[in-house]
Amino acid sequence: MTTDIPTPENAAAGARYARHARLSFIGQAGQEKIEKSSVLIIGCGSLGCAQAAFLARAGVGRLTLADRDTVQAPNMATQLLYDEIDLLERAPKAEAAVRRLRTINSGIAIEPVVADISAANIDPLVDKADLILDATDNFETRFLINEAAVKAGKPWIYGGVLGTDGMAMAILPGRGPCLRCLFALPPPESRLPPPDAFGVLSTAAVWVAALQTTQALKALACGGADWGRMHTLDIWNGTVTTAEVPRDPACPCCGDAK
Repeated sequence: MTTDIPTPENAAAGARYARHARLSFIGQAGQEKIEKSSVLIIGCGSLGCAQAAFLARAGVGRLTLADRDTVQAPNMATQLLYDEIDLLERAPKAEAAVRRLRTINSGIAIEPVVADISAANIDPLVDKADLILDATDNFETRFLINEAAVKAGKPWIYGGVLGTDGMAMAILPGRGPCLRCLFALPPPESRLPPPDAFGVLSTAAVWVAALQTTQALKALACGGADWGRMHTLDIWNGTVTTAEVPRDPACPCCGDAK
């Protein structure tokens, strides 16, 4: 009698995601949905690196990472996918992140997009994704994501971090508010100090990214997430507050007149 000896590939396929699949709220069916999903991450900074690492380890079938920047010295304290070789070479962030992610999980498709995300190129990227994760640092790009996601009917997860504080909200077009229900216009630039000037604690970024990624996995595995609930975090003081965001019927993006 012969016994089949599993190849590394088969063994990995059965065991790699077993701890997630054993969770009752994910299960094998939910894990299989995750493995068939496609996620677009816009931004490969502090948030995007953590999001991408979590999703690659969770087995999301296709990841697309978009960012225009290169790895620089201030990135090294908070952006977990880069090493000193990337810094020395001033590697494009999206390409460096993808190289690292392929060493984490070679069984998924991962694509870098080295580009400035704009109205000219965002729609095709959104169309190919099942869900979009915000890892940007400015409201101009977030409004672009919001508009493209609403137009395509795609769920997306807003997130931001500054200092030790962060915010995250899951948005499902057609069900609850979009980002412009909360911010009809971008906050004035004078109210948004850049991370380089104000600072970012790496653990705060990972905390926000973990919450965003959890919302993404909930959406992908079972269609559920905390749609339209804003979570506000302060990791230094260990506090979390949550508030329901109402949909604005007069919203310039998703309102009734659209």
